Amino acid sequence: MRHVLLILASLGLWAMFAQGNEASAGKPLKALILTSPGVYHNYQYQTHALARGIVKHANVKFDVSLAELERWKNSDYSAGYDVLIYNICMADNTDRALIANMRRQTETLGVPALFIHCTMHSFRETDLWWPLYGLKTKAHEQLRPLPQKQVQQHPILNGVPTDWTAGNDELYINLEFDAEPLLVTASEDGESHTTTWLTYQGTTPLFGTTLGHSDETIQDPVYQRLIANALLFVTGSLSGDGKPRVGLEPDGQGMDILQNFSAPQGVRFLGEEGQDCAFRRMAMAAAPCYLGCILNPFEWEEETRACKKSCEKDLPRPDELIKFCAPQA
Repeated sequence: MRHVLLILASLGLWAMFAQGNEASAGKPLKALILTSPGVYHNYQYQTHALARGIVKHANVKFDVSLAELERWKNSDYSAGYDVLIYNICMADNTDRALIANMRRQTETLGVPALFIHCTMHSFRETDLWWPLYGLKTKAHEQLRPLPQKQVQQHPILNGVPTDWTAGNDELYINLEFDAEPLLVTASEDGESHTTTWLTYQGTTPLFGTTLGHSDETIQDPVYQRLIANALLFVTGSLSGDGKPRVGLEPDGQGMDILQNFSAPQGVRFLGEEGQDCAFRRMAMAAAPCYLGCILNPFEWEEETRACKKSCEKDLPRPDELIKFCAPQA
């Protein structure tokens, strides 16, 4: 069934399967962005930049849910939304009930979703999360330009140049992959890894991309077009030629697009200042170990890199960094 849907989509016939999700003419799509305070990513900036980028290409309104783990675990938070956008980073979390309810929103309730970057490294010490969207990954390469190769023609890739390079991003190493690739790139050792893809849970489409670490990528007009196209596609609102369906064109109403923001009491985005605080604390925690790796005369090249990698055990946990570095009200 998955392959039949993908073939139909490539012919521009996806709307035959998506009439129940397609927004009525003139009515904006309603999206819920789920995100995290941010230690390694500036989610405060990314949330606004993603929303601004999407509305350049589509008529969408957004609510934002920041680190509402109890809500995500114990409610049908997808109710009333046309699409969910996951831009979270919860690598160490292993809460089975939380994962189950997040999967339920799509697998049972049928709400389509977009999965961005560190969402794929969330819950990575379990095998419970990645089967939802089709890519298992636990590690990434260092930041660098990532040339993208298009694997197929698809409406989601309309407006994405065939020679597009994500200017400064992390390549997530694919361990297992069970989806339909759209973009791939080569790792430092020459292996091909999928960076952007499409999959289905039943007839519900889901889009994923491991791109989106740096602000440079997030603000790239090509990346923003890619995300907007994906949002339109999974909601049955993208025509075969890669344009919004009637009534979902950008409405030009400015920045009244982030409508409701919710977070647990005391939880805030770290922002740039909080990130700087977190990086300083990580540097202080790992510095003695790193220095030992560099100065050890018996460790060179690969041994030094392995030694530095082992220093990660000295780093504070993300939740500790968030608690210490969170901006005060």
